Amino acid sequence: MDIEKIGRYKIISEIGRGGMATVYLAEDPNFERQVAIKVLPRAFLHDPQFRVRFEREAKTVAALEHQAIVPVYDFGEENEQPYIVMRLMTGGSLSDKLKNGKLPIDEATKIVVRIAQALDAAHAKGIVHRDIKPGNILFDQYDNAYLTDFGIARIAEGESTLTGRTILGTPAYMSPEQVQGEKEIDGRSDIYSLGIIFYHMLTGKPPYQATTPAKIMMMHVLEPVPDIRKNLPDLPVAYEQVLLNALAKDPNDRYPTAGKFASDLLAAARGEVIPSIEFSSDDASQKTIVSQAPPSIAEKTAASTPPPSTPAPPQKRKSGFPWLLTAIGGIVLLGIIAIAAFAFIFLKKNKTPPLAVAPSATMRATLPVATTSAPTQAVVKPPNQPTRTPIPSFTETSAPQESTTTATAIATPTEAPAQNALPVIGGADKIAFLNANDLWVMNVDGSDLTQLTFDGAIKTDMAWLPNSNIVKYVSGNCAWSADIDTGALDFLTCFSGGELKAFDVSPDGSMVAISLSNELYVVPFDTEKLAAVQYHSDLTDMSTCPALAPLQTSTKASVPVKLARWSRDGSKLGILIIANDKGKQVDLIRVINIKNCKVQPPRIDEFPATRFKLSGYDKTPYIRNFSWDGKFLFAVNSYTRNDGYGDLYIYDLELHKARKINPIDGKCCYRDAEFSPDGKYLIFAYQPFEAGAKAQLYYIPIGTIGSGMKYEPLPLPENFFTNPREKPQPVLHPASNP
Repeated sequence: MDIEKIGRYKIISEIGRGGMATVYLAEDPNFERQVAIKVLPRAFLHDPQFRVRFEREAKTVAALEHQAIVPVYDFGEENEQPYIVMRLMTGGSLSDKLKNGKLPIDEATKIVVRIAQALDAAHAKGIVHRDIKPGNILFDQYDNAYLTDFGIARIAEGESTLTGRTILGTPAYMSPEQVQGEKEIDGRSDIYSLGIIFYHMLTGKPPYQATTPAKIMMMHVLEPVPDIRKNLPDLPVAYEQVLLNALAKDPNDRYPTAGKFASDLLAAARGEVIPSIEFSSDDASQKTIVSQAPPSIAEKTAASTPPPSTPAPPQKRKSGFPWLLTAIGGIVLLGIIAIAAFAFIFLKKNKTPPLAVAPSATMRATLPVATTSAPTQAVVKPPNQPTRTPIPSFTETSAPQESTTTATAIATPTEAPAQNALPVIGGADKIAFLNANDLWVMNVDGSDLTQLTFDGAIKTDMAWLPNSNIVKYVSGNCAWSADIDTGALDFLTCFSGGELKAFDVSPDGSMVAISLSNELYVVPFDTEKLAAVQYHSDLTDMSTCPALAPLQTSTKASVPVKLARWSRDGSKLGILIIANDKGKQVDLIRVINIKNCKVQPPRIDEFPATRFKLSGYDKTPYIRNFSWDGKFLFAVNSYTRNDGYGDLYIYDLELHKARKINPIDGKCCYRDAEFSPDGKYLIFAYQPFEAGAKAQLYYIPIGTIGSGMKYEPLPLPENFFTNPREKPQPVLHPASNP
């Protein structure tokens, strides 16, 4: 094989090598991005069915889109060697982290919760991973966990089991049914493996260890779960119960879904009682422990509702003694067989399988979180005058010690306000924003702070869908929706081909502007059709705007578009494009008229270009985000530091002029400014230029900028925006919407 090139990909270096594959760092010339290429051994090609199996599994995995799953971009064969192209993950693997020993319990919990969401999404599509292990959990540059190598174990179909069947998995993390060589395993096998990983993260080593892989495999079948509290005596009892539920030998006695496993972990972090699964009273191989929590804490946390997920179907039970003989197969002594058979008979006695639940692809996150201090309204104040806080007084309930994945200190009003009594500022009643890559929402005065997502995945292009209480955002190659009333998360669309950059719905909800691999498409906002699209051609087929499917120049070259914003009447688009300025790549904002979208849209304006100069634009000509009031005003900031913070400008489309505003004492740095629904206020993130300074959110009247007024930030917890590259992306909900 030519090590300088695989397919169209230019090889840069070797990342790693193992028994299953070699991984290379490569460059994709078509998209000008770095990727990871996993090259499988040539030996697989000796199997005449391998090519068929490889293509089938690779296509299935490539279509599996989730914000916590490493996406597969491409696959193929080069010089009779199969390869798979994936997103490059620069943060290493969980194996790398575990080389330094055990992880803090809050970090381990966060990883399990995120990976559980990925598993639920895969299981809902009938895809079982079969090889959940630390080496298959990777991290991006922001330390977000991703699951990789879906289907690789099934493609490879490696060594033989004790029964002579094929083994799919890694001995230290295999479920008992995998050891048995069961062909029809379901998602509960992955849940067991994830439980083993959680045990490994907490203690620094897997629960079962032996001198040979075969002995480890038999321990999964025969040995009880080791008492984790012998190694971690301070571990709350609730965590042990969660592990016992996840590591039950019989899949019917395990958590039915990864989501339920995750929700119980979060409940354990809050100090809640975790119910045990009802094992038989004479079962000696499992322990039944119900965690205890003080009644006051249990009462305060009882309102949290675990997210429903798609359960795996119950696995058909088999008779005890023949199964055990097959599993042991002759590599253990007759005495062990007798002991194991005795234990197994009692394990199977008086069990009732759980009821199956109708599948649902919708995930929910309904754990309310609020500020740890009494919220105050964001107001402006003239110099030397006190800040007014005309909102109800708040009292704070006590709550148990929290992990970093959630917070449960809930600020509640002393008197419940009327349902329609939410404060309204600038025509908005709620603010959605990101902290640590998770979605939060609060009232416009900073009260009722609630966390909607817990995955930590990178999210961009946030906005409220028209006339709804739903926030949309882009994550991975998918556009997501988050309902603030129910907490439900769902896909709007997902793409197998290309890279999704923008998904912006018109104000009347009839059209959507989509940037896919920097190509702009404007298509009807038909959720059923959008849920079915996968490729560029699908968007072209459903478009009613020939000149915008995609947007092209007069020479039929695609106009590279990164973001899109609509005018209020839907007749114009503001688009962030990649342009060439004297041989240098720059970002520009272009305004086009799309009223007649059957012909090439005329250009109305383009800036900064010759209109004005952003500070530092000659060295860093990048624009990370911009906002449009839908009429004449644009808000945009320069690129000065921390991946997009800079000086803040207002550009007037009618006058073709801009002014630098920097509202906080005339100082840098700002990002993600957005106009209020009535166009009279501006919300933005401000990060002082001093090293180590955290970002804050401000919501201020535009008319007061430059008057000498002093502004107060919105009240948020102290632990928010600790990452200097934080991208809050605040978006305002129009109060008139239902």
